[in-house]
Amino acid sequence: MKVLIYMALLITFSTLHTPCSSEDTSKSKIVRQIFDIDPVAMNYIYGYETDNQIFVEEQGYSRDDNIVKEGQYQYTSPDGEVIKTVYKADEDGFHPQGAHFPTAPPLPPASFSFSALTK
Repeated sequence: MKVLIYMALLITFSTLHTPCSSEDTSKSKIVRQIFDIDPVAMNYIYGYETDNQIFVEEQGYSRDDNIVKEGQYQYTSPDGEVIKTVYKADEDGFHPQGAHFPTAPPLPPASFSFSALTK
């Protein structure tokens, strides 16, 4: 019985979450906020900024019976890198852009791949 209690305590304490950052974000304050909606023109603007440098801005509008959203968000990662993402979401999907996203390797020249096939 003691072994079962010990195992239960071990499992409980081993699964406790420890934050990856020492900064306490639960006490962050919003220093700027905007939300403006125009139901007649079918568009909106939304955004906020916090005192710990989190920044979000988005606008949405109707285009050809579809909703289009464009915006950006920015925050500082736990290692101090500023992460900024600019995005657009429309009928073709979500299209984010940012320096922190990985890029695909370049394609080889067409002549190289063709000559490799003929040999």
